[in-house]
Amino acid sequence: MDSSDHNPHNYALRLTQQDAILQPNIYKEAFKPFIANGGAPMDAVSALSESYVGYPSMIKTTANIATTMGIDVEAILRKTVKKQIMNKFNPKAIDEALMNTPTPTSLDWLDGLVHDTEWRHMIYELLDKYPRCEFLNFAIMRMAEGGYQHEVAQLRTGSSYVEVYNYILNDAFTKLMAKDDIEFEENLPAFLRVCSDQEHSYLYAQVLIHRLYQEFNDLSFLRLAKELEKTAIARGQHELVYIIKSCAVGMPQDLANALKAIRSSGQPTPGDIMTVYNIYTATEAPSVYFIRDYELIELMLKALYVPDAVPNMKPDLVDKLICLLAFATAYNESKPREDQEETLRRVCKTLRRLYQALQAQSGAYFSGAMTEILESMSIPAASLGILLWIEYISTRTPYYETYYRSSEIPLPHLLLDEIASVHPLQQPMVLEVIKRCFLHPYQNFAPEILAALQKRWIERLVNLVELHYTLPVLKFIKSVVREIDYSLTVHFVTKVLELAEPPYSTEFVEHIVDTLVPIADTIVIVKGFEPILHEFIAKVHEPNAVDQPLSEELQAKLAVLAAKQKPHRKSLY
Repeated sequence: MDSSDHNPHNYALRLTQQDAILQPNIYKEAFKPFIANGGAPMDAVSALSESYVGYPSMIKTTANIATTMGIDVEAILRKTVKKQIMNKFNPKAIDEALMNTPTPTSLDWLDGLVHDTEWRHMIYELLDKYPRCEFLNFAIMRMAEGGYQHEVAQLRTGSSYVEVYNYILNDAFTKLMAKDDIEFEENLPAFLRVCSDQEHSYLYAQVLIHRLYQEFNDLSFLRLAKELEKTAIARGQHELVYIIKSCAVGMPQDLANALKAIRSSGQPTPGDIMTVYNIYTATEAPSVYFIRDYELIELMLKALYVPDAVPNMKPDLVDKLICLLAFATAYNESKPREDQEETLRRVCKTLRRLYQALQAQSGAYFSGAMTEILESMSIPAASLGILLWIEYISTRTPYYETYYRSSEIPLPHLLLDEIASVHPLQQPMVLEVIKRCFLHPYQNFAPEILAALQKRWIERLVNLVELHYTLPVLKFIKSVVREIDYSLTVHFVTKVLELAEPPYSTEFVEHIVDTLVPIADTIVIVKGFEPILHEFIAKVHEPNAVDQPLSEELQAKLAVLAAKQKPHRKSLY
């Protein structure tokens, strides 16, 4: 140790700090060493005496007075301390001070925080902000060991302790698997965050998901794995995704390289498609799971059915794309390949004929292509290709400027309705296409003609509601209500309320009300809407009309809408 460290002056500085006499271990760490290194005892006593201010005593006296006045002093103190910790918490400094010791389990004072509800929740909040902090992860483990496993399991962040991470991951799995399709989509982001916060948690989750798939042969596990891959790639972890696919899941390295290149370029290149094609036409082809990826399938469909997506695409590339699409979407790994050759040939033939037909179509009614469009629509991959093609002609060609007539429902709209009806699992994709087309800034339209076209798009949304794909549509309208003309909102709500009958779900009522409240002052002037609105409000207040009691906030919003009435002109007489 440097001799300057034993200079009495250094210890004297500690003795002269404000309220030094009240500091823990001041005698052992400053007073005694000061004297041992030549300092005078009276100087030490004088320093401690002169540095005493007595802030703790003052605070205690003030707190006692405030308590007699009915003030919850402890709550104020906790709130203040918590605020300071949340603002000034330094994970790196905390880890260096507390965790880089030979025996971190000696943090006995931590038990006081572990068994206090408020401090536990503060640690949960801190872990959400600093998931890599070793001290916070250690504290969470102590909480799990202390009997708070249920609370720990509710966390939606990673942990460096396997035992803790197992609690969290198991709870996230259990809750997600119990959801229906719509609730699944809503809860998926929280699950993905648990699995992808850190590289080791991503690896752990992916291996576990694939083990579950192998044991139960449930395709929902593959969907989870794909969603997790998408999340990791969106975070820039391309290398990690493909390394794990190669090492932990058994994807051939040349296939991993080709798929990675296709994703990176955003379109299928001839060399990469040739590589993938050769791998899957070999005698021992790898699992179809590796190419049964929605983003990859969408890229291949765009190359085929969206004009100019891949300029100057050669016929041999078209054939290979069609074969790969057929294999990725129609092959069943649980059956022998030779028993599926006829099915694969039929799908290939359908996709090829659709490709040729869309290349040759013309006019408002797609002359030369409608027969193939309708016949191929029963094949899921073909219907997805038709969806992409409809979006292309609706947003990147003058189809509506040339052919739209307000007295007719446009043929692309009828096709969207049909796809949503024939393929319920494609309703989310249909909604996305409708959203992009509805919000597209169409040019060269008279205002009244544009309004009529927009209403036709609204009716496509209503059709999805009629097919029971309701909440995602309601959420979309609620999100754009301030951007679109109020008459479109009223048209949508009117059509939906004509379809809906009690008992309503609470979510349905909330979305309808939240959609109308921002335009409450305007909607009452729409002819014929006021009685529809008031009839709905009356139904909502009937016994058992809603599946759960209405919250006070929702009741207040309903009261606002109920109070809105069409202004009446005063009589001139």
